Amino acid sequence: MERTEVGASVGAIRNIARKLLKDARAEEIPIFLPKIIRHLKARHDLEVLRFPLKAVDGLLVMVDGYPTIGFNPGMAWVRRRFTIAHEIGHLMLGHTCGGPDIEDNPETEASQFAAELLMPLAFLRADYKKEPDLDKLSAKYIVSREALCRHLMECRII
Repeated sequence: MERTEVGASVGAIRNIARKLLKDARAEEIPIFLPKIIRHLKARHDLEVLRFPLKAVDGLLVMVDGYPTIGFNPGMAWVRRRFTIAHEIGHLMLGHTCGGPDIEDNPETEASQFAAELLMPLAFLRADYKKEPDLDKLSAKYIVSREALCRHLMECRII
């Protein structure tokens, strides 16, 4: 498992996501998240559980030293996928709970990780050239239009 300092560069965060995709052999679009979860279960004993959360979409907790992701099953499928990928980002980036005064934002970093995990730049760039229709692309990647647009802009594709 990679560990980064909070405040890691976007490039470093994307590289950690790409390495996970490669290690899990999940390199086809749409990214099959259960394959990544199985890989992390084998490597880190990760558990991913449905949990009726009210205040948050998902969370990562350590239970007896083992990572567990809880997610709200009442969310739309695309949001659940992004939430689980986001929490995997916290795990892979080595984020721990911090107070509100932390300088850098681990939430932003985990979202950057999730975007690269679900919408790898190499695939996204090629797919956008072939089909720039945002609704079709978001359906292909099984992500929200908002997440797709944000990632396209952050990657300077649009």
